[in-house]
Amino acid sequence: MKVFINAGHAPDGNPDPGAIGPTGLRECDVNYCVGRYLGDYLRQAGCEVEGLQHDSLRAVCDASNAYDPDCFISIHCNAFTNPQAKGMEIYTTPGRTEADTLASRIMGQLEGEFPALAVRGDWSDGDVDKEAGLYVLLHTDAPAVLIELAFISNEHEEALLRTPEAQKRYAAAIARGIMDWLRNR
Repeated sequence: MKVFINAGHAPDGNPDPGAIGPTGLRECDVNYCVGRYLGDYLRQAGCEVEGLQHDSLRAVCDASNAYDPDCFISIHCNAFTNPQAKGMEIYTTPGRTEADTLASRIMGQLEGEFPALAVRGDWSDGDVDKEAGLYVLLHTDAPAVLIELAFISNEHEEALLRTPEAQKRYAAAIARGIMDWLRNR
């Protein structure tokens, strides 16, 4: 079982730190920490793990495709001009794919771990994922999901994202969802 992890945005924030929260917390740093913890949990569960945090989306996709994983996980924090925006969401490509089931397993774990965070999604088709033509989802060969942990632009959610305890809880929930999907596909 092989998993590729992309902690979104550039390492050390250069040239792109991603979104920046009200107190200066950088998305790239949160993504890096959650990705690192996620890799540790997956390795403990017996998975092989590779990852890349890079400012080139093409480099990320090329590295994932060369690794030939069972799934591709991209970790991000959401942001919006309205500081009241809140919740977590997960993206897959349009249409029914294996990634939809992966997204559902991960979101089920995240929802159980963070019941106070709203799950943002279109429930009309029974799925928890949102569909979008995001570059990393379209250009990776493996079933791919992009997870938006919470809104870094919301001061309450930024405070949550800042703590190592919450970062570990995010990683553990994502790992449980991945392992459940890997065992049952």
